[in-house]
Amino acid sequence: MPSALALTGYFLAACFVVFLLVWIIAAFSTKRTVRRSGRWRGGFLLITAVSILVARLTRGTGAAWVVHPLWPHTLAIALVGDALAFAGLVLMLWARFTLGRNWSASVVLKHEHELIVRGPYRLVRHPIYSGGILMMLGWVVWSGLVVSVIAWLFTIILFWFKAGEEERLLTEHFGNSYRDYKSRVKGLIPYVL
Repeated sequence: MPSALALTGYFLAACFVVFLLVWIIAAFSTKRTVRRSGRWRGGFLLITAVSILVARLTRGTGAAWVVHPLWPHTLAIALVGDALAFAGLVLMLWARFTLGRNWSASVVLKHEHELIVRGPYRLVRHPIYSGGILMMLGWVVWSGLVVSVIAWLFTIILFWFKAGEEERLLTEHFGNSYRDYKSRVKGLIPYVL
């Protein structure tokens, strides 16, 4: 039988698997796309290119620091990581199901697109991204490795780019309704950012 510490790793992995499965399955039940914005992909490509460059430059150079543990891997710390990842997953699922057929993996407008301001969207404008950041933070805490911190920071940057592009598109489409919503509700962290 696996140790309690190993079980925390299985739980963390299960959170990511549930996320992927729900996203893949739910993608088949969205509205038709009527407008697509690809500008955020430039930010995604930049982050990917920088990641590949860093990986390439540190390869074979004794860059063991990227897998260096920042804190001990204990059961208590692993459980905190699992709790953060699970909270992030719950937030992402809540937001995904609240968006319903308006959801898309890309920055798009759907046919008869609705401005959703209920559920987790009352607390934060981008709860899927907030949940993803929280889920990745769970992985950071659980693993305690420098490489996981780097991946988490890249995730935040990617979501920041994508959120900015979404906000431009939604402001163009919904006008003052979205501007009013934006003035009331924070972007990624409720009441803070």
